[in-house]
Amino acid sequence: MDKNYFRSLIKHYFLKGKTAKETKEKLDKYYVANAPSDYTVKYWFREFRGGRNSTTDEIRSGRPSDAVTEENVKKIHEMVLADRKVKVRELADATKISTERTRHILGEILHMKKLSCRWVPRMLTPDQFFVSYWNKDFILTKFISL
Repeated sequence: MDKNYFRSLIKHYFLKGKTAKETKEKLDKYYVANAPSDYTVKYWFREFRGGRNSTTDEIRSGRPSDAVTEENVKKIHEMVLADRKVKVRELADATKISTERTRHILGEILHMKKLSCRWVPRMLTPDQFFVSYWNKDFILTKFISL
């Protein structure tokens, strides 16, 4: 049973004029293992007495929105392409996210790593792979002299 179901039952008993104790006894009788706690029943009786009609949860602020958004990824990627020597702190300040999330975007999403003070791709893009594949004979003959 979900909590909204039990809240509806508690509200039903409240509207019938039952007490919190009587409601708890009924719920324990019919829903032995899943019955809400005594505190929960009393809490909802107090809420309904205070004028609350809804059995659903109130909207809360909750966890802040995720920093890894398409907008932030695009902005970081553009900044790195403009200046490969840019620092993580500068990227984080520009996007107003933490350095940890900035490193996550660089490493896990953009597949880049810091190499000799520059951000470089860890893997070839499809275009780079295509060019290197078709130029492999030229590259091999240039570097390997017999």
